[in-house]
Amino acid sequence: MRLSIKQKQVLGVTAMVAIIVTALSLLHLVNVARVLLVESRARAELLANAVYHQAKEVVTSRETAYDQLRSSRSVQSALEAAIYSQDVTDAVIADPTGTVIASSDPIQVGATLAPRTPLNNILALNGYGQIRAIYATQQTLEWTQPIALGDEPFGEIRIGLSTLLVRRDLNQSLAPAALAAGVSLLVAVVVAMLLAQLVLRPMHVIRSGLSRLGRGELGATLDLRDDAEFQDLGDVFDQVTAQLRAASPEGLKPAQLAELSRRIVMVGRQFSGVPHEMKNPLNAMRIHLELLSKKLQPGDPASAHVDIIEHEIRKLDDRVQGLLKFVRPEEVSFGPVPIAALVGNVLVAVGPQAAKAGVTIHRGCTDAALVVEGDAAQLRDVFLNLAQNAIQAMPKGGRLTIDCAAVAGRRVRVRVEDTGVGIPPEHLSRIFELYFTTKDKGTGMGLALVYRAVQIHNGTIDVESTVGVGTVFVVTLPSSSPSLSRRSSAGEEPGGGGIQSP
Repeated sequence: MRLSIKQKQVLGVTAMVAIIVTALSLLHLVNVARVLLVESRARAELLANAVYHQAKEVVTSRETAYDQLRSSRSVQSALEAAIYSQDVTDAVIADPTGTVIASSDPIQVGATLAPRTPLNNILALNGYGQIRAIYATQQTLEWTQPIALGDEPFGEIRIGLSTLLVRRDLNQSLAPAALAAGVSLLVAVVVAMLLAQLVLRPMHVIRSGLSRLGRGELGATLDLRDDAEFQDLGDVFDQVTAQLRAASPEGLKPAQLAELSRRIVMVGRQFSGVPHEMKNPLNAMRIHLELLSKKLQPGDPASAHVDIIEHEIRKLDDRVQGLLKFVRPEEVSFGPVPIAALVGNVLVAVGPQAAKAGVTIHRGCTDAALVVEGDAAQLRDVFLNLAQNAIQAMPKGGRLTIDCAAVAGRRVRVRVEDTGVGIPPEHLSRIFELYFTTKDKGTGMGLALVYRAVQIHNGTIDVESTVGVGTVFVVTLPSSSPSLSRRSSAGEEPGGGGIQSP
């Protein structure tokens, strides 16, 4: 069964982070707990043997054994020395009924010991049971060794071990577990990045295909045959490019433009679900990173890596949303659009921004006969974006000029000129690329959207710029008025008589 994009992301990130870090941490904790219990048993056995050898030297007969053990200073010294060993709470010699004969604490002599959990019972449990026994309750474990005279036992040496002290030792040994968790986190992050690169490949292919199509490469196709989920999208894209190649050289008719726009919208709608499919795994990655960061100790070197990964996930989320906005154009409604009125509306909108920046606006587009075929809302966004970019390019003030004229081929030319800082030659060939920006807080979306909208309208956009002098954007759009073709052939250039505005 083929996994979907969402399943690949969630399974990859969740499995790598949760399983590796959790499993290694728990495995280390269980191993350390068992090692501590085994060490406690070895220590108790050693202490019991020391007491046993002292008792063996003292006891001469069964009848006098208890009195001899009580009165022996060497036995008492061995019992008292035992409590200075790690995790040991007491050391006693008791008869078969549990009555204390000799003890590291003289007060216990003659008392009956309360039942205590044998250490061997805890060692017989699995790892989870041992951890639970150490952390669940505060209890005293016990190691016992029989004392016999000949082959007949007459008492026991009992060494008490505190789970509280074992727990303390276990907590102190968890530093290596934190290091293991950090290493596991780095491994999981690397694998998750490789997985994300694999999953995001179709998005890169789609962006590349759209960029090629935007540059006029009508033979562009999407190589998505190996991805069943994207194969339909690739087929629709190929149909659109084939229809563009078959268009007449004189330009597309309004009905053809509308149909192509509808097909492009269809591509966008099929693709629009992809960013949402990406966003869910990204959110899952962010949540697991937050959980992991809480497990790290303050000042842990792995925290810096977590912060970097979280920052990169946010950047990837922004890129996904930007790509969605680029490939999902709105439905367009083609019709006659008076360009002079459209430009006037744009200049009114940017007037306050221009005044604040000290920019003077010159409107050279006033001929009401200049009408283009297109979608008024999209064309307004085109010229609004160009005007705002021009104003931003003049931080110390300047002059913004927009004029228009009819040109050959039944087309209308609109020039947007500024006297700003200009665009370096090495950047001119890239300004229409998606995500390319030279602004500190730019998204690299504005001119890419402008270029896409002009292409949808079967138009062209060119740019000329000189650093320190200014920039000119020239947009050419199909005319909606046949009379303009005759006027432009006669050498007329409507649209003059500029109106000055502050």
